[in-house]
Amino acid sequence: MTDQRPIFERRAVIRAVHALVQPDFPVPPGGRPAVLIEGPPGSGKTVLLDALAGRIRPHIPYGRADFTDPRHEDIPHTLSVLAGALTHRRPRYRRLRFPRLLMGLLVIGQDLTHLDFEQARQDVTGLLRRRRHGSWPHRFLQEVAGQNLELGLATGLLGTSLQMPLRVLDTLLGFTFPGRAQTWFGHRDRDLPDHPVDTLVTLNARAREARSEEGGEERAAAARAFTARLLCEAFLADLRDAPRRVRRLATPVIMLDNAGTPAGRRFLRRLLEARPPLGPAEPLTVIATAHGPLPELSDAPTAPLLSVLEVPGRPPAPAAETTGPLWLRYRLPDLGRADVQTLLDGGSGRGDRRLARLVHEFSGGHAETAGLLAELTVRGGDPPGSVGELLGRPVPREPDAGGTGGPATAEERLLHRLLPPEAHAAEAAVTALACSAAARCETDGLWLSHQDELIDPAWQDTVRQAALWQPDGGAGGTAADGGSPDSRTLVLRRLLLRRLAGPGWHTVHTRLAGFCRAAGDRTGELYYRLAADDLEQVPRELSALLPGTGGPDWLRLLTEVSRAPCGSPERWRLEPYAHFRRLLEMAGPEPGDSAEAWTARAVAALRVLADPAGGTDRGFLCSQTARALAALAPYSRDGLVDLHRAAREYERQAQWWS
Repeated sequence: MTDQRPIFERRAVIRAVHALVQPDFPVPPGGRPAVLIEGPPGSGKTVLLDALAGRIRPHIPYGRADFTDPRHEDIPHTLSVLAGALTHRRPRYRRLRFPRLLMGLLVIGQDLTHLDFEQARQDVTGLLRRRRHGSWPHRFLQEVAGQNLELGLATGLLGTSLQMPLRVLDTLLGFTFPGRAQTWFGHRDRDLPDHPVDTLVTLNARAREARSEEGGEERAAAARAFTARLLCEAFLADLRDAPRRVRRLATPVIMLDNAGTPAGRRFLRRLLEARPPLGPAEPLTVIATAHGPLPELSDAPTAPLLSVLEVPGRPPAPAAETTGPLWLRYRLPDLGRADVQTLLDGGSGRGDRRLARLVHEFSGGHAETAGLLAELTVRGGDPPGSVGELLGRPVPREPDAGGTGGPATAEERLLHRLLPPEAHAAEAAVTALACSAAARCETDGLWLSHQDELIDPAWQDTVRQAALWQPDGGAGGTAADGGSPDSRTLVLRRLLLRRLAGPGWHTVHTRLAGFCRAAGDRTGELYYRLAADDLEQVPRELSALLPGTGGPDWLRLLTEVSRAPCGSPERWRLEPYAHFRRLLEMAGPEPGDSAEAWTARAVAALRVLADPAGGTDRGFLCSQTARALAALAPYSRDGLVDLHRAAREYERQAQWWS
């Protein structure tokens, strides 16, 4: 039976968010919980946000920011984008207002450098008293966000130009800042004794310092922090001051995609710091996505997001006794085989189950990879016979992928998407990563990363950070060697191994075999020698080990060694049966009905079966493996039962693939 948890859990996430935004949701003492959705690149985080936005958009005010956009380095810009989106009219909510944030954004855009402090106070007071057109708040936020007005964006925080000539404001009538909004800048919900106008003048001065290089980076950083914190406080205070009708409805939502970037983490930190220690929570639900746990959550209380659905009416219990807002975490599971089958069906119910199994094995459930291959299957002409064929099909080249902008193959598209950003423009980095993908475990990979003649020293740190050597569920590694990788790393390793094919393949694998021999790692040595196509000696040595090795241990050794990848693009294009015959020919003349001959057959069949990019016609290979193991069973000292059981399992697999 295939695992259908990912299908049901994604639906459960939407139900959990629906419960979380309800006005009667029990809010813990630290404030309304925030949501963190985790998963590696391409795992479906943005797709899940799209699905949530589709449910929310017609009914609930929401804003969204993607922190891969360099403009979100500027926190005032991010706040204006979110507030501008939240001001869109919704039934029952009408239009949310952000007078405090508007005052802050308006003031930091004024040039008060030519005025002394008292003159600046008078100028700010006059600015706040002016009446403006009733639609000015919404339009101003759009202009600050750069939607209707081309703004000059400098690098770094507070680089947005917010200049708006006063003579233009004089012609706008109908809007004034509420008195309680102006008064807020004096106490800021913290019982501060400041005068509101003094705070705004100080805000203008600190914003100017943040943009200036005269006072040094330390002073500019402190000014940026002050400005960002005050604007975040204003943003949240405006939400707390929302009309009572809003508090009787589902809370507005902000979605922060890629919040694990430096800009995203900085914004989240400022937003959380801006919450007052006491008082009612603002009607706002924050949903963030990241590749993994955020460092800022290490001291925060956390609980599983789906625990919201366990006991309705009771807040989820945090995982630790800590203070601060509760974070509800959810890690996106990889796609199951049922998910991939559904993608390949294209709604028709006629998808090839054999191809779906291979796509799932090749992708490890990585959503972006499986989705692209499924799309090519559904929209293509002739039904594909292998994953390798799908990888070679043309797709539109991404705008940032370089080149001429013409079509690329699916393999090129995926490689560009999954490579570390620093490797996109450096061929030497791709070559270094491809070499490191040959390593089957952490020990081998770290040794390889120090070999200057194989891996460019300039990219050795990148290789170690990528950790492509982590085992793919059977390549010979153990938990101690690094454990199973995420699906993104698995796909990237497979693609880079295909990139390594060529003259460098034999050199890298031969060197790794020598390292394992010196280290006493017999499994690793045989694996790398087989990858270098030592098809004559490796089966001979495996057969020699059979009589003196326990049955389970020998089967494990055979399976792990036979996972050695193929480095020949010519053989990749062969049908499974033809590839199997080619491997037997390369192994030399078969020495009759002997243990060595049957071992060679088992190694050849298992090696073709281990490549999920090969063809779907695999029943013959499973039958050959079953025959070979049954024939080898009498040669094993204590593995007769184990080898026959393995043979029966491959016979069942042969029926499935037929």
